[in-house]
Amino acid sequence: MERSARFKKEMIDLYSEVDLQLLLEKITAGIRGYLACEEASIFIYDEEKEELAFETATGAQAEQLKRIVLKKGQGVAGWIAAKRQGVIIDDCARDPRHAALADRKTRFRTRSLLGVPVLVNGRLIGVLEAVNKKRGKFSQADLRLLEDIAAFLAIPLQNAVLIRQMLEKKKLEREMQIARDIQRTFLRQEPFTAPGLDVAFVTLPSSTVGGDYYEVMPLGDGRVLFSVNDVAGHGVPAALGMAIFRSSFVHMLRLGSGIDATVRHLNRLIAETTEANLYVTSCTCMVDVAGGAIEYINAGHPSPLLLRGQDALSLEERGMVLGMFAEADFPPSSSQLIPGDVLLLFSDGVSEAADERGEEFGRERLAAASQRHRHLPAAGMQAALLADIRAFCGRDDFEDDLTLMVVKYLGTGSALG
Repeated sequence: MERSARFKKEMIDLYSEVDLQLLLEKITAGIRGYLACEEASIFIYDEEKEELAFETATGAQAEQLKRIVLKKGQGVAGWIAAKRQGVIIDDCARDPRHAALADRKTRFRTRSLLGVPVLVNGRLIGVLEAVNKKRGKFSQADLRLLEDIAAFLAIPLQNAVLIRQMLEKKKLEREMQIARDIQRTFLRQEPFTAPGLDVAFVTLPSSTVGGDYYEVMPLGDGRVLFSVNDVAGHGVPAALGMAIFRSSFVHMLRLGSGIDATVRHLNRLIAETTEANLYVTSCTCMVDVAGGAIEYINAGHPSPLLLRGQDALSLEERGMVLGMFAEADFPPSSSQLIPGDVLLLFSDGVSEAADERGEEFGRERLAAASQRHRHLPAAGMQAALLADIRAFCGRDDFEDDLTLMVVKYLGTGSALG
């Protein structure tokens, strides 16, 4: 088994580690072992200050090392952060990029160095470095391995950094902003395009910040996954629950697990590791774009609407919420799309959006409005539905998170004009 695969197999538990210090210790130990080097360093990037803070340190010099901060572009780590690319340095004494700040503080000599950036959706999270190869020089194979490690650890590292930042904040007004930041970083922002599909998605957080989470993911075999999830509660607890849920959800899918195995794993994780009042409603659909076949699991979530001709159908098969019973089973259901169908996935913030009298928008209004706007492209249809909901409620903000996903099935051979 190649080194990258062995590392991922041995370090899979890092996806559930939210204590940043413990996570960093495990990462550096793994780098030292797999790259056969004397030391490993991790810098965490502060986007607002454009600074890299040295995070990993042990022994008598630990506190001095933890005070090392580099501007983007300063030192090797700063160069990696600025260029967003890895580097191998065989002789640091001869390389002008080597700042040697840590060496001067600890009387340690950095002879050779290998470093890579840690990125999540193009955003810089930090820099990993392997220091002083024990035998020979760092190779291109070592560089590829460290790049694989950085990609594998990007999500748990981001989670742990965000959670630590949140816990360090003492003012209540800052708590809500951090929760919003957690939510924003996990949600896909760029449009999704694929032949045969026209897709639009949006989340409008409530003023108290909830735990809605959506995912759109091509699976590489002609299928595309669409998922809308709602973590119970509001504020920081919901945002943290979403962070843990999202990390495990994406990891299981990247392992190639089916949606049934993924949902069972998430249910067990939530049931065994969280408080009893934390649960998740979830609806995940896998669409085979070529043939239109759908496989889906609904765990206590509002049933998706399927618009076909003049009909507005519901995919009614629905099970219990995630996190109630660890051994619960979630068998998938199936359906079939035909060209021209429109699939709507949404959170209860859509159907339960209420006017000043407390009357809810409801599924019937949603179905009727969807039929009125179905001639529009997905993005236009989504915008029109949101306008209808706001008009009904008589306001722009909502008491609960509102998530809406529009999937128009065009069929193979179709293209957007």
